[in-house]
Amino acid sequence: MNADFFWKMVKGEVDRQKTSFEWLYRKTGIPKGTFSSWKTRNIIPRADEAYLIAEALGVSVEYLLSGREGTSHASNPSLEEIVKSIISFDQIDLDAVNALADAMSKRYKK
Repeated sequence: MNADFFWKMVKGEVDRQKTSFEWLYRKTGIPKGTFSSWKTRNIIPRADEAYLIAEALGVSVEYLLSGREGTSHASNPSLEEIVKSIISFDQIDLDAVNALADAMSKRYKK
């Protein structure tokens, strides 16, 4: 994980939302000096502090760390999404797994 990227994402969100770091300091309750120290020393905050920052900005910690939102908010991922997250199958393999899952689902619904 790259601290420069994290702080670039935080600044990007502050700018996008037309707010300020002063607002972020107040919203999170994290002192300005702590933010300055993290940025100067190229440090990513602890998980609980990163969560406060992300929550204040209305984004996920994953977004601030990677620039993308994860599927962690999905309540019922599809079988295909689960399989893709575990193993990299080609389309033929995915079709076979889906066919097997459909057949088993029909068999056990009886």
